[in-house]
Amino acid sequence: METTIHGARIHYERAGQGFPVVLLHAGTADSRMWEPQAGAFAKHFDVIRPEVRGFGKSELPRVRWSPVADLLALMDELHLKPAHLVGCSLGAMLAIDFALEHAERISKLVLVGPGIGGANFRKEHPDVFAEVRAAEQS
Repeated sequence: METTIHGARIHYERAGQGFPVVLLHAGTADSRMWEPQAGAFAKHFDVIRPEVRGFGKSELPRVRWSPVADLLALMDELHLKPAHLVGCSLGAMLAIDFALEHAERISKLVLVGPGIGGANFRKEHPDVFAEVRAAEQS
């Protein structure tokens, strides 16, 4: 399935009926990484597997965008209020950031090998970030 969110074509898979479960993929994968789990979960839940921009069949426009805003818009479009949110790696980091901004939209939060989310490192520590960037470029 596809929809347009904030001007970008976003691909997602959906199966089953029941309470919604959103499965967020890792940074080295797309929605297919959840196929074994999605089949089992779909027997009891409404399983949604979106693909973040630039992954799988979702496009990556050349504009600034927010994965949290994209996820919120998709959940609004699909009338998911609230949902269980499951994320792996990059998907877990997205789940953390989403939970911090929209806790009322989540029933359960499951994190598998999460990246560090919830902080704006550039904003909170600009001096350290500048040193890291300079070291990377040298």
